[in-house]
Amino acid sequence: MTLQLHILRQLAASVAFAVTGVSLIVVPTSFVSAIQKLGPVSLGSAIAYVPFALVDIAPYLLPLAFLIGVVATYGRLAADNEWLAAQFAGVHPARLVLPAALIASAFAGWTFYFLTDFAPHAKYESRNYLREKAVEAFKDLGSRSGDLEFGNSSLTSRSSYGNVREGVLLDLREEKGKEMTVTADRATLGIHYDEKLEDDVLTIEFENARVLGKNSRVFGEFPFCAFPLEEIFPVVRMDRSRAKYFSNGEIRAVLADDDSDAATRDEFEFELHRRSALSLSFFLLLLVGVPTGIALRSSTQLAAFSGAIAYGLLYFVVALQLGKLLFDSGSVPPSLAAWAPNLAFGAVGAVLSYRTLFR
Repeated sequence: MTLQLHILRQLAASVAFAVTGVSLIVVPTSFVSAIQKLGPVSLGSAIAYVPFALVDIAPYLLPLAFLIGVVATYGRLAADNEWLAAQFAGVHPARLVLPAALIASAFAGWTFYFLTDFAPHAKYESRNYLREKAVEAFKDLGSRSGDLEFGNSSLTSRSSYGNVREGVLLDLREEKGKEMTVTADRATLGIHYDEKLEDDVLTIEFENARVLGKNSRVFGEFPFCAFPLEEIFPVVRMDRSRAKYFSNGEIRAVLADDDSDAATRDEFEFELHRRSALSLSFFLLLLVGVPTGIALRSSTQLAAFSGAIAYGLLYFVVALQLGKLLFDSGSVPPSLAAWAPNLAFGAVGAVLSYRTLFR
């Protein structure tokens, strides 16, 4: 019991250190990602978005940190000959793994809750946050000068003050390849709510405008353009029909509905099983982490960390790609597609653990 508590303390310290180290890499990366997604917003808005960005990363960050902690702890036990000494004292190797299994169980329970109840709503709120900040930034037209890009179109001007632009050139490009150019002495920009669309629209009112088509030239004193913001920012129109925005209870309700179509049922069933499979990744990484630590006992800590990261990245690449590819192909049931990476990785881990613990 004393030995197991000793291993538990070492493992907890190693995992905590790994979480801190990985976070120091991931958080700045998430901040850069937030700036890229939000565009020209305040520093405070970008910082506030970082927790939303971490929601997508946390289910992968914690298993990776756990794997690094397991490899480092059991590698250190083997390097200090504590692993062999315990076996000579009659302690079965499997009992030495119990502290890691205990931490894996706690992490798996937390991850399952996180994926099934917290993350779906947080992801939806992050989309709402992107929507709000994107619209706020675009509404702040008075602080911008020069070019404005919206959708497939662009607006350039010679000078600006407030929401008014002087010497305007508007290039309109439609999806079917049609183009039209509007030049005007002045343009007034605004954001207004459209009751028919039930959303905000960007409005541009021109003075002394000239509309130039491919084979025509039309003059007008006060032509007017309106662009729905959902066309400018795809994130504006929120679509909560995706399974990733539903909690497990909501997904089960959809699956219990006989009126839902087959494609929807398959998507929701895959997401339901994918979350459970990802929650159990700690036990799969435990199966490969202990043998890896023992095998690298004579190596440097850098080699142990490199091996752990390699295993972790391999698992997540397989989990993210293989399951999705199988699901998209339609060749296997959604549940099997979600569990396929675990089955493949678990088989490898079982072989490695058997050779280390029972031989």
